[in-house]
Amino acid sequence: MKPIPEALKEVQEKFERKEWRNIPITESVIQTPKSLKVIPNRFNPGSAMAWPAYYKTVMEENENNGKPTGFGELAQAIDRKIQTSPLVKVRGEIKTKLDQAQNILDQNPDTSNFQLVVVDGYRRIDVQGELFNTYYNFVDKEHPETPKEELMIMTRKMVSEAPKDPEILRKSPPPHSTGGAVDVVLVHKNKIDTTSDYWLQEAMIPFGAKFDEMMDPLYQDKRSETTFYEKELAEKGILNKEEQEALENRRILYNLLTGVGFSNYFTEFWHYDFGNQFNAAATGKPSAEFGFAGGIDENRIIEDLTAEKTAFERYKASRDPEEAERVKHHFGL
Repeated sequence: MKPIPEALKEVQEKFERKEWRNIPITESVIQTPKSLKVIPNRFNPGSAMAWPAYYKTVMEENENNGKPTGFGELAQAIDRKIQTSPLVKVRGEIKTKLDQAQNILDQNPDTSNFQLVVVDGYRRIDVQGELFNTYYNFVDKEHPETPKEELMIMTRKMVSEAPKDPEILRKSPPPHSTGGAVDVVLVHKNKIDTTSDYWLQEAMIPFGAKFDEMMDPLYQDKRSETTFYEKELAEKGILNKEEQEALENRRILYNLLTGVGFSNYFTEFWHYDFGNQFNAAATGKPSAEFGFAGGIDENRIIEDLTAEKTAFERYKASRDPEEAERVKHHFGL
């Protein structure tokens, strides 16, 4: 498997200087949100599947027997007041590419037991803002003497800021809010068990870091960098068994997704883009195709919740209406 190339210095600088925000977007943001496809939260042969990382059930105090909800460090740190959608939605072109990638895995005997799982796609602006604030508060606590602007830079390295101004949202939406960014991992097919809220942690193949690892007591966000183990190999000349396995698995994911047209955001081994400003910045394209996938009506942001409403109505049809209404928020509504 080909090594992962080190991100070009000029590409890194584009992100560090936020130059990606200046890349023109060819599509217009109108009142009507863009049409997005739902990736099923179940295994279908030949298709990518989803398991939403930031979905957190919010009901009783003792729910989950005190276990943290959500997948990854950021999800488990986020305040329970935010209720994200139980669905992972992306642009149609993105879903097609993800299914293409799964077919490539299936056709190779060495990877045929690997399943591509999309843990995040399109993000509502309120969810993006809550994720940013959660990580900013962590960084602030870890670096109490650091000036605010430096804290903001450190936070933006891992989580994009959510614009409050609709005009800024039109010109430079966070990558996940375009529907053109996905967070993905690989799991062993024989370990998929969607009856458990915690199956993904057990089924994920080793990448040498947790998904969304940015608050680790020892490493913080260092191991999340896509080429972390490539650099370790170059520096030490040899890796131990666990490190070598992580290196090879990252190479599999990287070569798989870049092979079908995605680009990787270099600080996160799990984050891939197509069609948005991140993708344009990483590949040198003069413009981006995808803008904000929601709608904007004057100063009002409009999110398309059709899929969530449909899922809720199906749920409600088979249950007591009052009970269903009590858990409506579980559907991101």
